[in-house]
Amino acid sequence: MAGAALTSLGSMSALEILERGRALADRPLRTIAPERMEREREIFRRRTRRSAELHAKAGGLLAGGNEHVDPLSSPYPLFLDHGDGSEVVDVDGNTYVDCILAGGAILLGHNDRELTAAIRDLLATRTGFHGHLDEYEVLAADRICRTFPAAESVRFTASGAEANLAAARIARAYTGRKKIVKFRGHYHGWGDQFMVDLEVPGSGAFMAGGVPEEHYADTVLVHPHRIDELADVLAAGDVAAVISEPLGGESGLVPFPDDFHRQASMLAREHGALYVFDEVVSGTRAGVGGAQARLGVTPDLFTLGKGLMNGYPGCGAVAGRAEIMNTAVIGLPSGGPFAYLGGTMSGNTLSMAACLHTLGAITRPGALSAAIGVASDLVTRLNELFDASDTGFFAYHFGTIVKIEMTAPHVLDAGRPENVEPIIQRRAVLADYMVPVSNGGVLSRMGRDMVSLAHSATDNEKVVNAYARLIEFLG
Repeated sequence: MAGAALTSLGSMSALEILERGRALADRPLRTIAPERMEREREIFRRRTRRSAELHAKAGGLLAGGNEHVDPLSSPYPLFLDHGDGSEVVDVDGNTYVDCILAGGAILLGHNDRELTAAIRDLLATRTGFHGHLDEYEVLAADRICRTFPAAESVRFTASGAEANLAAARIARAYTGRKKIVKFRGHYHGWGDQFMVDLEVPGSGAFMAGGVPEEHYADTVLVHPHRIDELADVLAAGDVAAVISEPLGGESGLVPFPDDFHRQASMLAREHGALYVFDEVVSGTRAGVGGAQARLGVTPDLFTLGKGLMNGYPGCGAVAGRAEIMNTAVIGLPSGGPFAYLGGTMSGNTLSMAACLHTLGAITRPGALSAAIGVASDLVTRLNELFDASDTGFFAYHFGTIVKIEMTAPHVLDAGRPENVEPIIQRRAVLADYMVPVSNGGVLSRMGRDMVSLAHSATDNEKVVNAYARLIEFLG
């Protein structure tokens, strides 16, 4: 494996990320003493009484009491009231620097003034939805085609997960083949065919409850560092597409070796398969033009979502070569490759206006690079803190995507039964870590974080102080 992987995209090579993750996993797990942990939970409970009340009520109305995977979960989720820029305020009036940003969907910052004004004007003078073609669809598609190197034609969807399902269907229709190669540990939404081997490589069907095995029987799993394994699978000549998160599983937790995508895309095309980038996260965060532009690799198809519309609904798109995309036509089959894609809310006027404005904002000269600079500054400060504390923790970033590695559960081989409980334990410890961090005024998705165009060096100082507070508590 080459040691200089992805350095043009982020702050640390793939080799160093993987080696430091393994070293961290080999160290004793740092936990917060039970009595200290209980004091932190009590502080949390005292300042979030209204959230506790709403959580209790939600338990009887929402399935499982919670339908969002990103927020804090221990001792209970927070309920938010509003957000502004880099900050959110909960229903008890507590203010936090938001590093979760709806899993990356909030790109410009909360309640972006220009975007809000544009949407208000749209609703006041026209409509948010009418179910027919709208000029905003054309404008948004044109902006995507001018921003992303691989985009010649676009179809909008209602989410990133739906966009990935659309990409798989288009690839199968275009190639006449069934199999889709998925890299172990990669996440492509909750569609049946992608619900194997999520986040932790080797986890197999652990998260595939309710999904019949035959629904992912044509999903072929390949290790993300094994180009030879991919070559063997492709040689059979029955693969429709190879799909990946271009930065690595869960947006860079397990990054690819240097030059992997160039080799892999050449292999795919050599064997008649399409190469697909899932840029739902990276498309608006790796840099202008997404990971494809930064890597210099042009996929046949790619998907977008989350930050594409700064949190407005109906947020997803699949794009790529026009010849392939024209497989996804409206109407009846006419003898050529045909992939039906529908969706009442796909391409709705409000979402298209939000897409146009959001992409316009991040493609302004210096806008996204400034946010990437904030991410770089945050990672530098955190690593100074971690190096001084001898915890083995470390931080790195790809564009505006920030990773703070503290327990490294994904490093363990989930295919070995003896590792299942330690992986669960490491995730539970991460959840505990977030209590003192949130008490310090920062919301973090267990270190799988983001910054927005609204974040600043002042926010970074608050984040570092919150993690310093956590380190004080570790045994």
